[in-house]
Amino acid sequence: MYELIAGMTLGMLMASVFICTVALMLFFIMKSGSPFAGRMIENRSPMVLGLGAVAVAYPAWAAIGGLCGVLYRISLEQAPGGGLGSPNMVYTLAVAASVLLLAAPLAVLLRRALAGVAVITLAAVGVFGWFLPYYAA
Repeated sequence: MYELIAGMTLGMLMASVFICTVALMLFFIMKSGSPFAGRMIENRSPMVLGLGAVAVAYPAWAAIGGLCGVLYRISLEQAPGGGLGSPNMVYTLAVAASVLLLAAPLAVLLRRALAGVAVITLAAVGVFGWFLPYYAA
């Protein structure tokens, strides 16, 4: 139960990082004129996009964090053992691999905002892969 609550709490932290980064990414995408993202946002105001991101981000990241907390609990029972500075190396590697696989298509599509994608990716690996096991203990 502690893992679920810890995961949801860290999901809220991740949502805050996500919102700050997405706001900067929107600014750079609108300034640079990215062809893919430009077509998606050409008829929408930045305020609507930002508020939409806030409305979706907090519940979504809390759910992702809760799922990570449950998966951490399962990994403690199935594959205990520390490594890589984490109480459970299998869980940390699984989170890192999953986040990198999910971020790869975004990195290709949003080449102009690659730094933002990298910040969100590194934050997610750090928060869910490394800090969650310590926070849930």
